Amino acid sequence: MLLLVAVLVLGNTATVNAQSMPSQAQIEQLKKLPRAQQEALARQFGIDPSMLDSLNSSSSGSNSKSSQQENVIFPRGTRFDKNGDPIIPEDLEAQFTRDDDELKAFGYDLFSGEPKTFAPTSYAPVPSSYIMGVGDTIKIQLFGKENRTYDLTIDREGKVVIPDLGELTVAGLSYTLMQELIQNQVKQRLIGFNAAVSMGELRSIQVFIAGEAYKPGSYTVSSLSTISQALYVAGGVSDIASLRSIRLMRAGEVIADFDLYDLLLKGDASDDRILQSGDVVFIPARGDMVTVKGQVKRPALYELKGDETLEDALRFAGGSEDDAYLASAQLERIVRGQRVISTVDLTSNAELSKKLKGGDVLTLRQVSESLNNSLLLVGAVTRPGHYEWKPGIRINDILLDSRQDLLEQADLGYGLVVRETGAKRDLSLYQFNVAEAISGVEGENLQLQERDQIVIFSRYQTKEEEEKKLSRFTLTKQERQAEERQELLSDYRQAFLEDLVQEKTGNKEASQRLAQQRNLAPLSDLFGSPDEDDVEVAEEDLALYSRDKLLEPIMQRIQRQRTGNGNTPLVYVSGEVNHPGVYPLVENASVSRLVEAAGGVKDSAYLKRAEITRFEFNKDTTQTDYVTVALNDVLQGAMDVPLKGRDRLNVLSIPEWQNTYEVTLRGEVRFPGTYAIKRGETLTQLIERAGGFTEHAFVEGAVFTREELREQERERKKILAQELQREVAGNMLTGTGESRVSYNEMRTLLADLLSAEPVGRLIMDLPKLLSANGANDVQLKDGDTL
Repeated sequence: MLLLVAVLVLGNTATVNAQSMPSQAQIEQLKKLPRAQQEALARQFGIDPSMLDSLNSSSSGSNSKSSQQENVIFPRGTRFDKNGDPIIPEDLEAQFTRDDDELKAFGYDLFSGEPKTFAPTSYAPVPSSYIMGVGDTIKIQLFGKENRTYDLTIDREGKVVIPDLGELTVAGLSYTLMQELIQNQVKQRLIGFNAAVSMGELRSIQVFIAGEAYKPGSYTVSSLSTISQALYVAGGVSDIASLRSIRLMRAGEVIADFDLYDLLLKGDASDDRILQSGDVVFIPARGDMVTVKGQVKRPALYELKGDETLEDALRFAGGSEDDAYLASAQLERIVRGQRVISTVDLTSNAELSKKLKGGDVLTLRQVSESLNNSLLLVGAVTRPGHYEWKPGIRINDILLDSRQDLLEQADLGYGLVVRETGAKRDLSLYQFNVAEAISGVEGENLQLQERDQIVIFSRYQTKEEEEKKLSRFTLTKQERQAEERQELLSDYRQAFLEDLVQEKTGNKEASQRLAQQRNLAPLSDLFGSPDEDDVEVAEEDLALYSRDKLLEPIMQRIQRQRTGNGNTPLVYVSGEVNHPGVYPLVENASVSRLVEAAGGVKDSAYLKRAEITRFEFNKDTTQTDYVTVALNDVLQGAMDVPLKGRDRLNVLSIPEWQNTYEVTLRGEVRFPGTYAIKRGETLTQLIERAGGFTEHAFVEGAVFTREELREQERERKKILAQELQREVAGNMLTGTGESRVSYNEMRTLLADLLSAEPVGRLIMDLPKLLSANGANDVQLKDGDTL
């Protein structure tokens, strides 16, 4: 296979000698090239690209030599050795490296080759209008009572001598008339014979290629050569040549004016005339140029000829792409030394007939990615994406069934419709109860408008919580769709944050820096520092459809908006709700809506009273008001309280409410086990609840441990280990002190110290404590063990 590659690269039919063989590095370079580039290189060196697959190493050399004509045109810049063979460039791959963003003049690569020598056209079909001339060879076959074959050459007098027939003048006759003349003479003068007349070898003619050719000069070409073939032999045209007016001049007169655009764009070669000896092919400098770029099939620079229009420019460029926005194209033009711009409608015939001028730049842009007549459904749904909008369509026309259309983790109590309004594209948000909307409840089953976005949230905040509550089967099924869902979610976020360069992270400082970059205030500036119970979760730990993830781009967007009283359209809920935090202010916002958005209240919520902190802005001052809310009445629907921007709802906890604390008793007590305790309960009270000690109890040896002490002990061990390590290392470096162990041994000892599990033991005299009748008793904490 390596020999085949070498022959293909060389493109030579002669014997491949040692001097012209490519190096191993060159062969390896060729093998690394993409298939398209390998085929292009093979074609440029005169090799059939199909041979890359069909030939093998044993037969490639002989087959290619016998089947390929010697190539005479090579890529521009090709150098040849003393035997006339092309020298393989060391940087083959660089030959195909080009700047794809740079627009080039159209058509100049067609004839861009390096001529080596003249290759006669021996097997081309001869047209009937071909004019016979001195040097042409005629093949005559006589058949009848005997068969004879003659190869005759037209002499300098324009005659051929046919044995037994004599001289015939054929120079100046067309190919067809020459055939008829010889056949008629044979029939009339040679009894019993008929003749078959065909062309043999064609004569060579001398032509001159002048003007802006790549290599102008005198060339010897076949008598069947045309203007385009002469250009090919001359290596094409220079960088400033005209492709629209290539002239064939004969005896000082213009015989043909060949427009290469007719050949390149329409395949029309009617003006590609056959050359005669002494003809001159003249290539003038190019005329005015226009640029066509953007959403067209063939962006490039094109040469003008005559009164060509915008319609012609589009035709030159192969037409517009399917996604081109034709109603508003951009036309740049130089007018009185200044560049001006105008908008043209390429769907209008009047605009298409507008004449072009040199230096014009026509740019077609892409249609908007925004979908009209559509709705977007995102979040915890089974089939997210775009849906058709129709007048009068409602939520339950999109979400038909909660089991079929929603994911298992979907929050059925909270959904949002996001709508852009006005020229400023301000956001209007409409909250709805998902389950009631699907059931068709009036007021929840909202009517949708074009380009609305329906957002369905997960009822879980973190991935860890979601994995605990959902089945493994459900998670695996959703993971298979994760890539498509993540892409749609990114599009949803981008729709709100066109200028977003990075997404919110769990790092508070990074979040604030990002807000400052967008000239947006951090949310903590609006509502103060978060509560101690509100733990920030890193972005990567959030559930895919959590409130934080889906609401973040909406809230960053609406921070730029203001309500009627000048407040930011955000509200805050804290306290005994399932998802405390910042929420966008929806239309007709109220306490009940905000509680639903926060996932409802906890069991510990104090329902008799909640509190709203409200900020009122006057002209020069800010006033803070406190509004008391009967939360139980709100939840039962008996009343509701409207909310304003920057309101803060605090859902209080039941007084003396506590979570369940547990303490463990083991060993010699009458009823060992884990006991739930109340706040303030002591050790002696718990022992009494457990029935006291058994008769075998060794009270003096009791062990009391506490989780809080275990953590403190672990931290103290770390500090001690660090201090010891620094002290030993310092003594070894300074040579002070006495050490009987090496540094590595000391590190091993310290590692053993740190690996030992702390006990967290609280030293106490249990018999004395029990006999003290409650004095200095130990107050129990969650996780204690006796």
